[in-house]
Amino acid sequence: MAKAVDESTYEQRVRALYDKQIRMEAREAGVIKKISKFNSNLLDLKEAVVRHHQKVGKVRKVKMLRCGELEKRANFMEELTQELEATKQRNLVMRDQIKQLNVLARQHRNEVMESIHTLSKTTGTYLNHEALPARVKGVTVLRNDNSDQLIPFDLKATDVEGLESLCQHLQGFNIDAFQWRQLVSLATEMSMDSHTTPTTPPKEAAEGKSIIEIDLTSPTSHI
Repeated sequence: MAKAVDESTYEQRVRALYDKQIRMEAREAGVIKKISKFNSNLLDLKEAVVRHHQKVGKVRKVKMLRCGELEKRANFMEELTQELEATKQRNLVMRDQIKQLNVLARQHRNEVMESIHTLSKTTGTYLNHEALPARVKGVTVLRNDNSDQLIPFDLKATDVEGLESLCQHLQGFNIDAFQWRQLVSLATEMSMDSHTTPTTPPKEAAEGKSIIEIDLTSPTSHI
């Protein structure tokens, strides 16, 4: 009877140890599973940290590039502002120079017009300014006591021989050929800028009875 009790107690102990072993293994498996999950989460976290650092690095790089671009843009704007200011100053100087040149041009034009008027009156020559600079066309008035004589002329500006022949002919009537040439030269200069209203001979000259016409285009014409 005692032996049967001992076997039953032993069996209970063995079963208790077995159950305890099972529980220990189950607990160990749970711990291993938790550790594996923790390691997996830790690895994911490390990868996330690496990706975050990479993103931060890219952001810093972009930030540095943007800062560099902003600095370059600021320098460019400063240089542009300085250049605009310098251009403005140059424009002001050029505007003053243009004003001065315009004043000088008007003065020169007035002087030329005055010289043309004086030479025209001195030589008695009235040019058709609309024909210039291609042609030298007009009339020279010879003052006489009884009546005035008109010497009309119409020559190409390139007809050097014809112009020289006309000057020699006018010298025969005591007209200064140098002043006559100067008159033509100044009138040609004026016509280069703009056409002016042609000067007409005085009324008394237009009423002159004797008119001398010279055909300077003819090769046999010599005065």
